Amino acid sequence: MSFNPVKAFNYLKELSYSRFTGSPGEISARDYIKRRFEEFGYHPILEYFDIKTYNILKSKIEIIEPYFGEIPCFGLGFSGSTPDEGIEDILVYVENADKILLPSDEGFIYLMSARPNFSTWKFLTKKKKPSAILIAESNPYRDLSHVAIPYEWRKFGTIPSLYIKFDEAVRIVRSGVNKVRVMLVQEIKDTKSYNIIAEKRGYKYPDEIIVVGGHYDTVYGVPGSFDNAGGTAFVLELARVFSKMKTKRTLLFILFAGEEMGLRGSRAYLEQHKEDIENIKLMVNLDVHGACIGTTSSIITGFADLKNYVEALTKEYGIKMNVREDIMSSDGTSFAKYGVPAVNFFRSSGAGSDMHTIYDNERYMGATGYKLLGIIVQKFIEKVANAEELPFKREIPENLKKKVKEYFSERLGID
Repeated sequence: MSFNPVKAFNYLKELSYSRFTGSPGEISARDYIKRRFEEFGYHPILEYFDIKTYNILKSKIEIIEPYFGEIPCFGLGFSGSTPDEGIEDILVYVENADKILLPSDEGFIYLMSARPNFSTWKFLTKKKKPSAILIAESNPYRDLSHVAIPYEWRKFGTIPSLYIKFDEAVRIVRSGVNKVRVMLVQEIKDTKSYNIIAEKRGYKYPDEIIVVGGHYDTVYGVPGSFDNAGGTAFVLELARVFSKMKTKRTLLFILFAGEEMGLRGSRAYLEQHKEDIENIKLMVNLDVHGACIGTTSSIITGFADLKNYVEALTKEYGIKMNVREDIMSSDGTSFAKYGVPAVNFFRSSGAGSDMHTIYDNERYMGATGYKLLGIIVQKFIEKVANAEELPFKREIPENLKKKVKEYFSERLGID
């Protein structure tokens, strides 16, 4: 049986609605995935974990001096809340929190050219204490981001923060805007999310496990067709294909929840299965897929022999793929933290310009997005699952270990 791009695209279309953590959409997607696994003959397991989530109740920015009125905006999840009546303060453009541009006094509303990273967030919350932050989108063609900071950042402090469009940021700077009123009200709540696991037991080396996974959640209020209904559909179609095949090693098909909140689902899975980690020989991660026009790409978090193996396979099948050794901001990095090599396959496309906005929908998706990747990923998994000896080291090189450690400490704010 071979990978069917049309089936994968149909799964993508059926999952293209908001699947934000703790929302009815996440529950609906979970039920859909479970049903599909069952149709393929699996007995899926749902494993829950506790997670913090949020709900944006009010986002508003009003330009007071000179008066422009209200401008479009969207709140940054977990960043903090203003009083219900909002905050009115002097606006200062601080670029990327360059120290030469920062006011000497506390307070002020900062306009920034990018979202603060973890170290900047710590510095601003501890030392400068702005009353709010406005974050300009990265280019004039992008709509408002619906994203969050990791919940762990809040232990250093909160700053109500909102995204504004690039054009509005330019107009604010050029017009010498002096005063702004900001309102951001969000609630934080505890909920449970669920990873969905389907097992294809190996017949010769059943204790050696290949994980094939992706995340099924979205950011707040976004259809998430490319990120990551596309990858969820990819995992489902691979599960269908391999349901009819015998493999020497065990395949675990896992759809993770809470990736957009800081790799929560994959981190929870590994915490809950510490005794099994030594048996996991490889993680194949499928994040960002289904774009009709684009190119095939892979990021290898492992030794050069793994990268060479993937490259040799692409040449065997005549498929051009950009392959490099690095880490990816996705669930494969959770496994790499525990020493499990990860191969991240993904689709490079202009459709990525809309990721994490309300325009990440079906309009740029298509079955052609799976045609080449479906071939190469299926063949890669087949070969690894049936090899008498693994053709790569089950290790992470030191330079990538360092990057993984920095990712968790500097981006997510955890050890």
